[in-house]
Amino acid sequence: MAQRETPGVPDSHDPSAALPPLRIFNTMHHAVVPFVSLEPGRVRMYSCGPTVYRYVHIGNLRTFLMADWLRRTLGFFGYDVTHVKNLTDVGHMRVELLDRGEDKLIAQARQEGKTSAEIAAFYSAAFFEDERQLNILPAHVFPRATDHIAEMIAIIVDLEARGHAYRAGDNVYFDVARFPDYGKLSGNRIAGLLAGARDGADPHKRNPEDFALWKGAEPGRELSWPSPWGQGFPGWHIECSAMAIKHLGRHLDIHTGGVDNIFPHHEGEIAQSEAHTGEVFANYWIHGQHLLVDGLKMAKSTGNAYTLADIMARGFEPMALRLLFAMVQYRRRSNFTFSALAAAQRALQRLRGRVAALRASAGEPGVPQPAVLQQFAQALADDLNLPRALPVVWRVLRDDAAGSAADRLATVLPVMRCSACSSTHRRLQPHASRHRSPAWSPSAIWHGASRPMLQPMRCAPASRPRGTA
Repeated sequence: MAQRETPGVPDSHDPSAALPPLRIFNTMHHAVVPFVSLEPGRVRMYSCGPTVYRYVHIGNLRTFLMADWLRRTLGFFGYDVTHVKNLTDVGHMRVELLDRGEDKLIAQARQEGKTSAEIAAFYSAAFFEDERQLNILPAHVFPRATDHIAEMIAIIVDLEARGHAYRAGDNVYFDVARFPDYGKLSGNRIAGLLAGARDGADPHKRNPEDFALWKGAEPGRELSWPSPWGQGFPGWHIECSAMAIKHLGRHLDIHTGGVDNIFPHHEGEIAQSEAHTGEVFANYWIHGQHLLVDGLKMAKSTGNAYTLADIMARGFEPMALRLLFAMVQYRRRSNFTFSALAAAQRALQRLRGRVAALRASAGEPGVPQPAVLQQFAQALADDLNLPRALPVVWRVLRDDAAGSAADRLATVLPVMRCSACSSTHRRLQPHASRHRSPAWSPSAIWHGASRPMLQPMRCAPASRPRGTA
């Protein structure tokens, strides 16, 4: 499991005890519910990361920003968070492509004349650079799927022994009929799925809804591994289960992703993980909603699947995109337009100007204003309601705001650090460790201390013109 250092003990002036209870929308319950961690003061959080065969688009980045705001909010509320975000470097395939054995990573490697490992390394570095530009805290562990094949095979062997998996030809499938709770996250219950199902692509399947745990490799396939069922490669869902369990344990506090992950990916994760361990896999499932562009779904065919590089090429700052996304709650569908982004960039410039003026007037920070911090915390506690929290920042920055400049500065620094919608605060520095972070106490957040970032793996950031690798 990922290891964390013990957080510092809050001092007697730490106002975190007065914080409102944190409530979050749990997809499993289809409701906003109180957040209670498995272990007091600590949170184990897993996020579905990118498939590293292309640049991530701004819709993906909105989901990763949601996870970042969640992590920062948990820190603001005094929790010590261990965050794991996977890198899928063995091909992320839709079900119909998986049945044909097509692998996006291999296809992209073939198209660009590179090996799959070179493609994965390049786009991993590009992803890290996008996160850095958006001030997203790096996960404490970025596990690669290809480094966890042994763990995946071990889980599949166990599922087969328990009767939850079966071999069909060269493939191994999870038998959804053997897991009665299949569909509890998405509402797609087994009876309804079976009633409306058509024949699956593999005639050896017991049920069309059964999903692949392991696929037999065709001769000459670049990405394949030996297994008890012959040379092959893992299915999509088993990757995340293996990596989450290895680095965070059998029972997680939080699992995040986009709404498109709910079914079938997260449903498959739950089924195979809980069938394997006999325990609840994750207590809270938190999903970011879709992003539209000019009212349309993002797609290559419409040319609107913009990357961060596209945004920057048009003269916009990455932090303006972060501020724009903070203006719509993560569970609401957001419509991206360049006019809205231009307005966000102007707002960002005003925000920086007001903070700079307050710094010049205040000198050193004074004492935080508890009432203002409470207002900010109440907004965050209401299902990460950043659109309600950000006006608290603007009110503190007004020239006629109550309190001394020093006290207002001491108040605005921690709330801006939590929202991370401006780079006016001191740039966070990389930490030498890939797996561990230094102590970060609740009192440090309230009193304005910075938390160093971790060094994401060992890939150098990539500069990239659009359409090149």
